[in-house]
Amino acid sequence: MKVFSAFVFVVCCTGFCGAIRCYSCDSNINYNCADKFSASGITVYNSCVQCSKGKGETSNAYSTVQYVIRGCESSNYSDIGCINTKVNLVDVNICYCNTDLCNSGPRVATRFAIGVKSQNVQEIYETERFEEN
Repeated sequence: MKVFSAFVFVVCCTGFCGAIRCYSCDSNINYNCADKFSASGITVYNSCVQCSKGKGETSNAYSTVQYVIRGCESSNYSDIGCINTKVNLVDVNICYCNTDLCNSGPRVATRFAIGVKSQNVQEIYETERFEEN
């Protein structure tokens, strides 16, 4: 019984300890989230499977706006690295990494970028995978 209890403890601890911390923010809401990143005032989530960062930009006759989204993913949406896609006619680059606070810099693992809200990262990736098949 002691061996079984120890096994259960190790399995549970390994799953819990395997979680990573990620920054979560939107540069449209918090300027510190932009590529010139500052952790001041940025939310950190503790139980992430992957971190993500996306970047894109939109332009009109008056200006160009760059969007940066950093997020905590609860599932493996992609291999570690980056994918390029289009979202609402905007070129977007989304990257995934799997170490603590790896989505902090202008580049992540293979580093990254986006132009939509964090919860749309999965939707973007799934759309891209669907279109490839």
